[in-house]
Amino acid sequence: MENENNFNYEIMILLRADLGEELTNKEIDEIKNIITSNNGEIIHEDAWGIKDLAYRIRKEEQGFYVVLNFSMEPKKLEKLEKSLNINPQVLRYLIIKTPPNYEIKSLEEYEEEAEKEEKRKKEKAPTVFKKPQKKKIIKKEKTEIQKEPKEKPEKEKSAEEKPAEEKPEKKEETEEEKSKKEELSKSKLSEVDEKLKSIINDPDISL
Repeated sequence: MENENNFNYEIMILLRADLGEELTNKEIDEIKNIITSNNGEIIHEDAWGIKDLAYRIRKEEQGFYVVLNFSMEPKKLEKLEKSLNINPQVLRYLIIKTPPNYEIKSLEEYEEEAEKEEKRKKEKAPTVFKKPQKKKIIKKEKTEIQKEPKEKPEKEKSAEEKPAEEKPEKKEETEEEKSKKEELSKSKLSEVDEKLKSIINDPDISL
């Protein structure tokens, strides 16, 4: 007969993984006896076995998990906690109070539900092949600013406007022209010589 003063609880216990089957079962039986000896009742038991730990606990990398669902008076729950705290084979434990409509499930049932849920998601999710999105190229219109030419100073304008004076090209002298020039120069010299001679021979002219 259930005790009206009892509340439903669930405890997860993590035992050392190197105890072996016999010592592990012995430790579990001792914990169950503490519950029943304090007017508690074991409702469900589920041994998960040895699992890897997410992080080291007391230098241990693995642990043996066991879950117990039980009912007990809240006042007597302290006795269970004290015995677990001083037990060197218990690495960790966690006690939670379960609601009235709480559905007890084993590890196998949880794993089966998780597999079914994954299959449902895969069936529901349609295989959509996404087309590669083309990148929109935004063409920026270049506004060409036509710069007005700066007015040149008047001096530069006048220089540019005046046409360059054409210098007369020097004509090369021919041989005939050169010979004519030479003859003229010789004739002039001869004339000068004759004049000088006439002046010298003239008796009226005294030097």
